[in-house]
Amino acid sequence: MKTLYLSCTLLIAAPLSAAPNGLETLESSVELLESDLFSIDLWSMRSTQTLGDWELETGFSFTDYEIDYRVTDFDFFGEDTIINEETYSIDLTASRAIQDNLSFDFGLSYRDGFSSYREVWLDTFFDQHYAPLEGVEGHELYENFDASAYGVFTGVRWEYLPANAIASVTLSRIQDNVSPGYEIDFDGIRRGELVLATTSISFVTENVLTERLRSRAALTITDTSAREIRYAGEIALNAAIGQNLIWRNRIGAATEDPQYDAHFFDTAFEYQATERTAVYLQGRHYEDSGEIENALLFTTAAPALDNDSVTLGLRYANENWTAKFAYTYSESDFAPTNLNVDFFQNLYVDDNWTNFQFAIGKTF
Repeated sequence: MKTLYLSCTLLIAAPLSAAPNGLETLESSVELLESDLFSIDLWSMRSTQTLGDWELETGFSFTDYEIDYRVTDFDFFGEDTIINEETYSIDLTASRAIQDNLSFDFGLSYRDGFSSYREVWLDTFFDQHYAPLEGVEGHELYENFDASAYGVFTGVRWEYLPANAIASVTLSRIQDNVSPGYEIDFDGIRRGELVLATTSISFVTENVLTERLRSRAALTITDTSAREIRYAGEIALNAAIGQNLIWRNRIGAATEDPQYDAHFFDTAFEYQATERTAVYLQGRHYEDSGEIENALLFTTAAPALDNDSVTLGLRYANENWTAKFAYTYSESDFAPTNLNVDFFQNLYVDDNWTNFQFAIGKTF
């Protein structure tokens, strides 16, 4: 399977004195993702503005899913169909300086619709298999569910070494109204979780180690209902090699009982070819031991995944315009499905794809 991905971004940034109501920047983007089985169109807009002592950032996005849903040969209750789903989301972040080196952040978010292609696919599977079972005990638990989520976060940011070191702590809470999973046995139909509540706390520190070396470290602890606590960490190190070459590295891992482990590594070289043009080459490797199901009674979790990708990109910037073009080739390999997951073979399918990205921006 090959995928074509196109992103176009227009950034408009006006001086504060020329912008109405304190508006400083306005960004609009369009992304198109195409493959043999689905297409995803994403449109988003983001703005920043100043109101008194507060800096506000507002974002809005619209996602359109079109999926060619295909069942396996042994799925006698499902049928091939074309799915169309739309998702809307909005978020607001407010920041205010408390002292010269300390700031406070607060944010709200809301999403109406599914958050991923996978969620749409699974919702269709359960709808086809359980909606027709009227008269079966427990069928009253089935409902054609509308997914949504809302969240809130707050945090503080401390510049403990001016211009050299920053530390931040962020606490967030998300309530995700998920489309539940179902299973049937001799006692009738049973339903999975309807609501997943997730609380996370993250610690981040960024440091200028030398004139040519910068680092970033992050630790996140996440507690999701019906699951064990997940721990995730990440370390990034950027090094300036000579006058025109930057080497960027990032490594991270996550773990959750009873059996989830994931890790990744990416590295990139960026070369400033001219005063306005830079080229970069990036490689990334990711693998995990397979997802832990958090919404369903029986497993629909993805099997173990191994992904490798390489990206070649070009950046251009002058006083008024910026542009970016990138090409990515990626190989994703899932472990073979077992008897509990065989119905989802067309969801967890090996995928080799290419990614084209284009972005353009303008500053006034």
